[in-house]
Amino acid sequence: MKANLTEQAHERLKALARDCFGVGVSSLTPLAGDASTRDYARLIHAGGTRQSSVGMITPEPFTKETLPFIDVQAHLGEIGVRVPEIFAVDGEAGVILLEDCGDESLEDAWRRGGWERAEPLYAAALDMIAAMQEAPGTPAGERIALARRFDPEFFTNELHHTRKYAFEKLLGMATDEHALDAAFRELCEEICRIPFRLTHRDFHSRNLMVLDDVVIAIDFQDARMGPALYDLASLVFDSYVDLGAEARDYLIARYWETCGHRLFSDKEEYERALRGTAIQRNLKAIGTFAYQKEARGAERYLASIPHTARMVREHFEKRRDLGPLRASLEPFLDALLK
Repeated sequence: MKANLTEQAHERLKALARDCFGVGVSSLTPLAGDASTRDYARLIHAGGTRQSSVGMITPEPFTKETLPFIDVQAHLGEIGVRVPEIFAVDGEAGVILLEDCGDESLEDAWRRGGWERAEPLYAAALDMIAAMQEAPGTPAGERIALARRFDPEFFTNELHHTRKYAFEKLLGMATDEHALDAAFRELCEEICRIPFRLTHRDFHSRNLMVLDDVVIAIDFQDARMGPALYDLASLVFDSYVDLGAEARDYLIARYWETCGHRLFSDKEEYERALRGTAIQRNLKAIGTFAYQKEARGAERYLASIPHTARMVREHFEKRRDLGPLRASLEPFLDALLK
């Protein structure tokens, strides 16, 4: 059944590309997906007004008004964040034809060229965060991303997802749900006291593409209002890239100089808030990786868990005041690092 629906979606994408670019599609190649229910394919239409495009296939039909991706794409473009152009939409077929942003992610750029290559790209990524946070105000009801918000309950539920899938299912360890709930809620309430700004929600190196030295944000459909340091924590303490202390310190200092000094009374308060936010974000990522393995059989994410667990320990070293939470999590972090 899914194969038939996918074939129909591919045919519809080919027709949209022909209409958009004036030539037939010479090839359509499925692209490897990430932790998403969407499928993607690259279409080649050499000789047309564009040489290639990328088709996105959603699990079910949609309307322009109800699919967050379309509204968020428009909003981010309006405030100066570089996102893929939308060429055509067929909600009934569940497909969107997008700009082809190439195959190089920020992670790829860093791995191939090191910090010398990646530094200006990371600086551009920080500029994206600033653009999202400092854009002129828009009535929340007019944009989906501005109407949605993180809250302590949402963040706490994410950490219980980690408890269930990483600690209990992946590691096979017993947990004290009640005790962890109290510690989780205390942390999540703290980070929700950080000033709220527009966040991408998944702002890491695999969701930032590099095309002709321009950084393009993808996978932005879950954007919402949240702690101003959330995207910075996602970028600097990335599960997929170990930037090293010098590069991380540079990015943390650069954000302080551009945005942070207007949000916090001093740099110490800023860095304390960043580490608290990063604890939640990294723990959440560990739960996502474990879920991909336990629920979907995707083992490739397991390789990112040890690095992420080490970062959580590093955050706790900077946040000695979170000793009770650290003590509760230490046996699980220990097991994740074995």
